[in-house]
Amino acid sequence: MEFKREFFPLVRKTVMPRPYFDEEVDVLGQSGSASAVDAAVYGDNWYFDKENKLIEIYGAGAAISFRHLLPNKNKYDKEGLYLKLRLAYRTTRNANVNLRTFSGRHMTLSNSIDGHMYDDVDTYWYITDDMTINVNSIYTDERLWIQRVDWEWMSKEVVLEDEIDEKNIFVNRTLQQIEKLYTPQKINADSITDFLMNKIQTDEHFAKRCLAMMCQDKLMEEKDLIQLFQESGIQL
Repeated sequence: MEFKREFFPLVRKTVMPRPYFDEEVDVLGQSGSASAVDAAVYGDNWYFDKENKLIEIYGAGAAISFRHLLPNKNKYDKEGLYLKLRLAYRTTRNANVNLRTFSGRHMTLSNSIDGHMYDDVDTYWYITDDMTINVNSIYTDERLWIQRVDWEWMSKEVVLEDEIDEKNIFVNRTLQQIEKLYTPQKINADSITDFLMNKIQTDEHFAKRCLAMMCQDKLMEEKDLIQLFQESGIQL
């Protein structure tokens, strides 16, 4: 098939809004609340209820961003802490609101005419960079009211539910332990050894590569070229 080269003397430019970058605010504290009325709301089908200090949503499409109201999600990674987020809301009887949550999941809120807290447990694993709730769907003529987001720094150390009565659910920390995490390490034989040991304990892929290197000489001695090729699964 012959390729025909076309020529366009005028090509339309792509029009985009000028990028706007919010100044990141350092939100301090171990826990706190972010009011929905201070959030940035985008899209349609929402109303600011000034009297009750609520965001009222009556249809799909609205996006509510709390990024400038919540702490930086990676702020305490070195300390093994994550940001647990809970949403305070209320709905009409049959709203069946489907959200894209802070953890990026898509889920349907429980209907609650008296008010409810949605605990986004998946923030343990991941939090979206935009820290935004997106309303995917809501039944016609129904309503969702959002009041606030409660946040708290939590340890990633796990206690199973059936062990709560037997174990302490709090992590004891000292200032010296935490300061040590942020102190620049001297590069010497000991610090490099500690780094590699920690890397092996926390990175399974790296640990497998180290194990493969340890087995390498044994494989070279015991197996010939044909055996190695056949066991590798590589096709000629």
